[in-house]
Amino acid sequence: MQNDSITGNATMERVREGMRVVDAAGEDIGKVEYIQMGDPEAVTTQGNQRTVTGLGAGLLEGALPDAAEPDVPDPLRASLRRTGFLKIDGKGLLGKDRYVSSERVREVSGDVVRLAVRKSELAVE
Repeated sequence: MQNDSITGNATMERVREGMRVVDAAGEDIGKVEYIQMGDPEAVTTQGNQRTVTGLGAGLLEGALPDAAEPDVPDPLRASLRRTGFLKIDGKGLLGKDRYVSSERVREVSGDVVRLAVRKSELAVE
């Protein structure tokens, strides 16, 4: 029997930016904007956060936008970094970006990522 984290990583490796994402009910949520593979051995995100403040922080975020991902509060942030996650660009001009743990990705088929949960269960940026 395969370890769930190994199975999850194999699924996540097939995800690409721009793929369409649908929830468990088949509702189109948006497109994959960002992918972060998980580190199941990580105990904490300590040391992975940006430490620059003031003007330097804005420059760093502009140069390294991924340093701020996922843009959710702890402990959810730490959990998403451990498990891996997708950032989903919301549909339309007013669509909200959402985050989903790799554990909640059911399958990847063609250019579609299917989730095991409903849209309402996802973390919103």
